[in-house]
Amino acid sequence: MSDLYSFVMSTEIVYGIGASKEVGSIVASLGAKKAFIVSDQGVKQAGLLEPILNGITEKGIGTALFDDIERSSSVQTVDRGADIIRSNGFDVIVAIGGGSAIDTGKAMGVVVTNGGACGDYAGINKIKCPPLPVIALPTTAGTSAELTDVAVIADRNKKARLGLRSPLIVPKIAIMDPLLTVSMPAHVTAATGMDALTHAIESYTNIVTKEPSDTMTLEAIKLIGSNLRTAVANGKNIQARERMMMACFLTGIAFRNTRLGAVHAISGPFCGYYEIEHGIANAVILPYVMAFNLSGCLEKYANIAEALGVKTANMSKRQAALSAIDAVQELNADVGLPASFKDLKLDENVLPKIAEIAVTTGNAVINPRKVTKEDLLAICKKVIN
Repeated sequence: MSDLYSFVMSTEIVYGIGASKEVGSIVASLGAKKAFIVSDQGVKQAGLLEPILNGITEKGIGTALFDDIERSSSVQTVDRGADIIRSNGFDVIVAIGGGSAIDTGKAMGVVVTNGGACGDYAGINKIKCPPLPVIALPTTAGTSAELTDVAVIADRNKKARLGLRSPLIVPKIAIMDPLLTVSMPAHVTAATGMDALTHAIESYTNIVTKEPSDTMTLEAIKLIGSNLRTAVANGKNIQARERMMMACFLTGIAFRNTRLGAVHAISGPFCGYYEIEHGIANAVILPYVMAFNLSGCLEKYANIAEALGVKTANMSKRQAALSAIDAVQELNADVGLPASFKDLKLDENVLPKIAEIAVTTGNAVINPRKVTKEDLLAICKKVIN
């Protein structure tokens, strides 16, 4: 760990039960006149949009709703929304939903002010002009899209997930209200919760981890281990929902500064080729990557095991580390997620291409154990067989 590091958090965070009631005042504080609302049908059907729209219009601010975001939003959707924003003079984007809706709003903001098309900005630091400001209201507790400096958008023609990464793309304000997550279905709660756990474990164990992020991620792991099962079993349990959102809050700040590891190196191209939900892919891949990384993470895996509730006092360091992997597998099973994708009978022929892409990513470079294309291919084969 370096003695010298920077730690950045440029998004203003408004956090707490009922925080979404402040959305109108927050939009007005930016001097906005017309707000473009980006969301999806699930959020609309859950009844979450109307109070937020009303809160904005009560401040005399015009609104238009764009609510046909796909589960994994596409470059075409981003470009279509950006054209509407530009043509009608909207001056702020309010994104309400999970990672797909929020990342779509972030990407739209980029295209509006920078021109061109969404795909032009795939990669690192290709965004030159500040995007239209984005206010993000997450309705899930897991992706941390409301806090991160990347927007992940699907290019289905290329069977790829494009990452638009830049310090400029972070939302201006995140309104994190646990009440917005109460209507989240159990399977989405499970997938996004395990996504947050993957973020926490990878941020905690990678080679550029920092002391502040270590503290945040270890606490997030404790919160997830103590509350995810309850949130899945009883979505109306406000305490569990709030604790899961706090875990997402802490993890988002942490990996905004440290990035992740081999799980995310694999899951990006894996989801691009197989169209599997990101959180579920991470949940399934995580134990396999943890097993691969074991030799480089004994101390931290032992800490993870304790954070997940394992009694490690009488274990050797290696036994404690191995128990962390077991604890993650048990949590996956308890919230209804699969141990592998073998039942889907996925095409194995694309795995070499997935491994080839994965090994070139920044997340592969900072994995706690040096990883090769062959290593990643072996992990992928275990995941689908």
